[in-house]
Amino acid sequence: MHKKICILNGSPRINGNTKELIKYFTKGAEAVGHEVTCFDLQKMNIHGCLGCCNGSKNEDARSLCTKR
Repeated sequence: MHKKICILNGSPRINGNTKELIKYFTKGAEAVGHEVTCFDLQKMNIHGCLGCCNGSKNEDARSLCTKR
């Protein structure tokens, strides 16, 4: 069965060991027909909620919620 897989890479090292594991996992998952999307959180402007009601205006935060 075809699955959509979302990977949230929270490692602060852009090309570190975590990214290498993600590459191998993605390659294997796509080889059997799954769709993989990876978000590198260290490159995104995402912070904890401050109750300011502006979260929907933050493009990076919204992209995590709307990617299908």
